[in-house]
Amino acid sequence: MKYGNFCNQGTTNINIGDYLQFLAISHLYKQMGIPECDICYIGQRDAIHYKGERLVLPINTSIHLFVKNGRIAISPDIIPVFLGLVITTADNDDDIDAFLQDRYNYDYFLCHSPIGCRDETTYEYFTRYGIPSYINGCLTAAFPKASKLQGDNVVFTDAPKDLLQWIPDSILSSNIMFTTQQHYFSEEDIKDYRKVFHFVQSSYDFFIQNARLIVTSRLHVALPCTAYGIPVILAKDIVDTRFSFIERYLPIYSRKQYKDINWFPKAPDIEPLKERLVSLAISRIKTTMETAKISGLITSEFKERNKQTAYENSHVSIHKNGYKFDDYAKIFWGSKKGVIEYALWGVNNDTAEYWRNHIESQYPSAKLVVIFDRYKQGELLGVPIQNPETLTDMTGLFTVVCAVSASDDALALFRRLRITEDRYVIVADCFISQDDLTCKEFEDEEI
Repeated sequence: MKYGNFCNQGTTNINIGDYLQFLAISHLYKQMGIPECDICYIGQRDAIHYKGERLVLPINTSIHLFVKNGRIAISPDIIPVFLGLVITTADNDDDIDAFLQDRYNYDYFLCHSPIGCRDETTYEYFTRYGIPSYINGCLTAAFPKASKLQGDNVVFTDAPKDLLQWIPDSILSSNIMFTTQQHYFSEEDIKDYRKVFHFVQSSYDFFIQNARLIVTSRLHVALPCTAYGIPVILAKDIVDTRFSFIERYLPIYSRKQYKDINWFPKAPDIEPLKERLVSLAISRIKTTMETAKISGLITSEFKERNKQTAYENSHVSIHKNGYKFDDYAKIFWGSKKGVIEYALWGVNNDTAEYWRNHIESQYPSAKLVVIFDRYKQGELLGVPIQNPETLTDMTGLFTVVCAVSASDDALALFRRLRITEDRYVIVADCFISQDDLTCKEFEDEEI
């Protein structure tokens, strides 16, 4: 029997924070003294089809990655240890209930309980069905505190654009740097997990080396950087239940709270909780008798946090800033007559269906004619998938950009092709860039 860890997601377009969860397990194994030769690395998508020596595999992510036809499909050669499971997926509440009511799924979770849950909503689902569970948060909180913070910069990492008007001059006049969690690897890159892990680690070392304050909407920036001891401002237009546990560590500011942000926070001391997280994770993996005692203590700590944020159902948050399209369409589509041809950019099977229903239920004359994607070909929802560069040949088309990972690429293309703002809307979260600050400084000078 060996210990397992994930090495990739099976896709070249990644959120670096997702890979940090793999590094958190690697860090845990080092603390346990497990040699590298006893660790088997597999891709997340391989967990369903894995065959080989039995693996004890910690899982610190969403369960929907391992579901096929409504049932958990993790290989029988894998013994899962659920340390920070998320069940608040893009599915609606009824689907989650049906998922847990399925006898196979219920028995599977019961067999591998107690279930460590990342957030309170996931915990409440399991306890509702009598499955032993506890709130654990995410293990990226367990990275060691930096011995020395070296930076003097305010680092904006995927900070929401709606935050811009609330940033004080004292912050804007600081040394400012910008980073993003979205990164594109080549097919060759993801074949070598060591190369990818090194890149991810260096991306987080950057914060230690450069940041005195971090402003971000990303959970897996806010949490590990808090663990490093760096002050963090976590601001997100819509805060869904998956983020709830992090309020145990630091405030979360939704769009309605941006005006109330404390722009000069101090990093909290989370070392005692960090030690318990590590102790619990190790005891879960080793299946010790201390598990129940420690898990009950940590659950109480998370439930007794200072709750100030109103959480949206994750279905609302993931599906996906619909108000942005509604506001746009009222202005630019309201008086349109005849067929309105539009494209979606940055969608998969689930999100494409959502957006087409959302758009065409309000505008019956709207017609989806193409889906843009730089990395895929074929057809989706009965329409062709094309490279967005073909926009040059599509006069009169409206484009709806749906994914964070496509936003910057889309904006650059629209500017290059001189496509006016009435012809597109970005409904995904948009983040502050250097160009935004330059424009703001120019506007302030004019005033």
